[in-house]
Amino acid sequence: MFATDFSGNGRKAVDEAAIESARAEGYQTGLDQARREADHQLGALLSQLVRQSERLLAQQDERLAQIEAQAAQLAVTTARSLAGAALADKPLAQLLAAARECLAHARQAPHLAIRVHESLVEIIEGKLSGLARETGFAGRIVVLGEPDIALGDGRLEWADGGIAIESAVLDEAVDRAVRGVFGPVAG
Repeated sequence: MFATDFSGNGRKAVDEAAIESARAEGYQTGLDQARREADHQLGALLSQLVRQSERLLAQQDERLAQIEAQAAQLAVTTARSLAGAALADKPLAQLLAAARECLAHARQAPHLAIRVHESLVEIIEGKLSGLARETGFAGRIVVLGEPDIALGDGRLEWADGGIAIESAVLDEAVDRAVRGVFGPVAG
């Protein structure tokens, strides 16, 4: 059995239900749209934050590389300065240490020739005669002066061998070691 309401109250109830349903649907649609917009804005902000973070990290890496390069340059400059000071203080120390080793190990050699800067010939002759007595070297010592050999550098030669003391080679070894740790260093 169907009851008919001719008073119009049924229509009012249907209209209110439709309005409430439309209201709820509109609310949900608006809420969904607001969430999508918020998600989009959040995604855009996160992308921007990531780009800025990457840029800041790249700048930091560049600064660290500059600091490392400066530290390497300082290390090389300091090493060269110390080496220069040591050479100025004791220009013959390394050469005489090498000569002492040669004289001790080559006692039976008939002669030992030492090539040094021409201004050091007399000094080296005096020092080597004492070293020869200390080490028991019985051979002949010949000191030759050459203008193109740097102060503190020299070449020691005997019948079956020889050794060279060259500051340029040592500088290159220091440079290679620094480049091995820090990469290329401006000079």
